[in-house]
Amino acid sequence: MRKRYLLLPLLMAIGFVATYYSQAIQSDIYPVGSYQLSCENIVVESNSLTANCETINGAYKLTTLSNLPGCLNSITRDGDIGNIDGSLMCLPDLPKVDTSITFPEAEITINDWVYNKKTTNIYQHAWGMWAGLTSFVGVADDTQVRAFETWATINNILYQIENLPANTSLQEMKALPMVKQSMKMDLSLPSRLKNKKSAAITTPLEDGDTNIFVSVAYNPPAARHAISNKLLLQSTLNTFLKNGYTEIPNFPVNAITIKPVYKVISSENTVNGIYTFPGWPGTPTPAKPFPEKDWNNCVYVNITSTGSGGSTIDEGCNNRNASNTFYLDNFIHQKINQQNAEYLSEQLSITVSAGDYAILVGMHVTSRETKRWTWQSFWWSANPAAPHLPSSNAMASQRPTEFLDAGAQHYALTVAYNMVSPAQPITGGENVGASVIGYNPHLEAGFSPNDFHYSRKINGTIDNQYGVQTNCMTCHNLALYNPQTNYTENDGANRETPYGTDYYMSITDPVFDNTLKLDFAWSILGGLKLDEPQP
Repeated sequence: MRKRYLLLPLLMAIGFVATYYSQAIQSDIYPVGSYQLSCENIVVESNSLTANCETINGAYKLTTLSNLPGCLNSITRDGDIGNIDGSLMCLPDLPKVDTSITFPEAEITINDWVYNKKTTNIYQHAWGMWAGLTSFVGVADDTQVRAFETWATINNILYQIENLPANTSLQEMKALPMVKQSMKMDLSLPSRLKNKKSAAITTPLEDGDTNIFVSVAYNPPAARHAISNKLLLQSTLNTFLKNGYTEIPNFPVNAITIKPVYKVISSENTVNGIYTFPGWPGTPTPAKPFPEKDWNNCVYVNITSTGSGGSTIDEGCNNRNASNTFYLDNFIHQKINQQNAEYLSEQLSITVSAGDYAILVGMHVTSRETKRWTWQSFWWSANPAAPHLPSSNAMASQRPTEFLDAGAQHYALTVAYNMVSPAQPITGGENVGASVIGYNPHLEAGFSPNDFHYSRKINGTIDNQYGVQTNCMTCHNLALYNPQTNYTENDGANRETPYGTDYYMSITDPVFDNTLKLDFAWSILGGLKLDEPQP
């Protein structure tokens, strides 16, 4: 079994951020890349790039990036070659592992899929992004690293906004002190849980560990955009409002943001080497709040052995057998090192030790290829070929298994490329048709009507009120900065409000009057530094 060590998301490059400076670094001898800021003795031989690169602790080590031509081909648009803690790493906007998929796709093409109900194209595109972001892009500390694990987290982006001088030339940049940051996995409770009185970390139940921890990360072009526009500072948003802006500068078309969802496997929540967590049984009928503690289905993970794994979940959580027992290689997973264990223990208020594991159980993925972004969400599935709602066999049939390793194959897909069906225009449409449901079971299924601030009946009759009746596009359309909202109240409970379920709303809806739209990015408000009073 391949052991994977938990790195920063996720991984943090030493020196100045790859996502910001890659375009500024030019060389007639060596490939363009931010690695030049913290690597020396750079040599290009045949198809490889070799250098001595500085690690987080200040030491240097010899590292080689193989398949240099393939890397250069993949970073032609807003990508980079970076130094990840002493290891050269190829950092594209999105690895193009499935050449039949275009990224970024033309907005007119995606609109044709949406308005003409070409769902197969949508499913293929979503899976193409999954294949790219979960593909391996390099090795760090003898551990294979996936593309999404190299992307910048919100805390990383904010650090760079606050510490990197504006209008810095390449020569001045090289003279500045190195940015040294410890290798930390940036996880926290989901914001909506932090805002609930019952948000305390729970004790593992008989039917499994119901704790989840999340991160938010931006791919290189998205991170560069947030940094260069200083989008995580309240003073920036106030300035936009003062200057008459109604929305922030839009992200570039190849921007991708993700919200990975993890569970941490430790000695405290395993019994005889078996870890148990709730298995998703599908959307409940009738709709209701459906948190993990109510799923009454279990998945068992044997962390001490290897195998191909089963294909079912245990209904009732009382009959573990080969069919519902899985292994670490059935998940995208990482092994936690000592440094991350100490940090996570403090950050998450749980005991985490070196040698514990983090398994990926879900991920929201969104791209700025269209004005309203594209929305897809993934979650771990015991039988990804026949997943439960809100996925479908039709979505599963488009999985590009030839481009997915064993862990990445074990996930189900749902999409929300429009709010209602038939799709309505971005402005001037009507709240009519059928619901388009797209949510992640580990993130939204537990939401009740009390978690939503807007609810509009589709056709005047379809009243979506629960987390299992939500749509990513509708909810993120509501991402806004309101100068009249006190974002310090209740421990920041207003950081990601207002939320909505599924219904149609225009991007010029009156709810946005006298506010600043955040280009569908709740993560900006969630990570916003309140560096000056609101206007």
